[in-house]
Order: sequence, then C-alpha cells, then structure tokens
Amino acid sequence: MTNMKKISYILGLFALLIFALVLQSQRHILTTYSVEINAPVEEVWNFLSDNRNANGWSVIFDHIEPMADSPVPEGEIGALRRCYRNADEQGFFWDEKTLTTEPYTYRSLRTSNISNTSWDFFERYQFTAHQTYEDLGDNKTRLTFGGDLDDYTQYTFDELFIFWATQFEVERVFKLNLENIKAMVEQKQDYVRPHPWEERSPFDG
Repeated sequence: MTNMKKISYILGLFALLIFALVLQSQRHILTTYSVEINAPVEEVWNFLSDNRNANGWSVIFDHIEPMADSPVPEGEIGALRRCYRNADEQGFFWDEKTLTTEPYTYRSLRTSNISNTSWDFFERYQFTAHQTYEDLGDNKTRLTFGGDLDDYTQYTFDELFIFWATQFEVERVFKLNLENIKAMVEQKQDYVRPHPWEERSPFDG
C-alpha cells in the first residue's frame, strides 16, 4: 500500500469515526449514576427533601433557596427553587421546578434559566433531573440521579452534539454528589466529606 493510500485509508476511518460520534449524539440521552446507601428509603428521601443539606453534598452548587414567587411550598408539584453556585449568590445559577413527586420512589425537576455560565450556548438548554429511590430491604436504598433534555427533538444538530459531549462531566458530578450523600446519610454527625465543593467548574462564567 502506497503512502497516499495509507493516508486516504486513515482519513476515511477518521471521517467514519466522527460521523458515528455525531450520529450517536442525535438521540435521546439519559445520563445516570447510582449508589447504595445503608439507610431506609424514607430516610434517604427525607434527607434529599431538605434543601439545607445541599451545601454538605453538592460539589457544584453552594446552596438551594426556595423562590419567593413559588406558588406552592418546597417539595410539592410546581414548587420553584434556585440553585446558587456560590455562597454570595453571584455568578452561575439555575432554577428548578418540581414536576413529579412520588414519596419514597421518584422525584423529577425541570432545570431552566441557566445563567452566568461560560457558554451562552449552554444556557439555551432545559433539562429534567430525575431522582429514583429503590428500597433494597435490610435498611438499604439504591439512589439514582438521572438527567436528560426536556425534549431532545427541539434542539439543533450542533446543540445535541454539545449536550452529548458534556455528559461525561455530568456523570462525574453525579458520582461525586452521590458519594457525598451516601457518606452524609450514613455518618450523620460524624460526616467527613469525601469530595469538596469544587472552586472551579467548566461552566463558570
């Protein structure tokens, strides 16, 4: 095989790889990560229902606050809250609306109004965050975090590709947050945080 043929062959394979990756991104993508917690499902549910605990487990946001114009109390369907990246509430933030609440089983929230990030592109997305609670018996719970676009069909070719490319970071954050939650629930007052709040995020403005 001549050098030109080798180069053409390699370029052809590279083009096929790029095409496959782009095609992979043009579909519904649900990113998930799970952890098993040594605690009853009711305890895990109640723990995550308390916004005050967020500061102890999230590696991305500093705290969550119910919004003043929320039509219903926190935890109820339609409740509105804001997640702040920083303690001074400056910079990156996003809003969440409770869509579904099935006690001790499932909760979903819509993430919107993503603001003050490093990418204007990213701020056009709306996500659904999923929390799934499975009672494993013997006072054990499997907690799963999931995230996907509200309706992937409304996004453009390039928006879907960028969303797909960022899922590796989303899964990493899910993993760290869930490991913090596991430790916080199990250790209680003796909690030693496995993963600190991260001073830098690729989404910071």
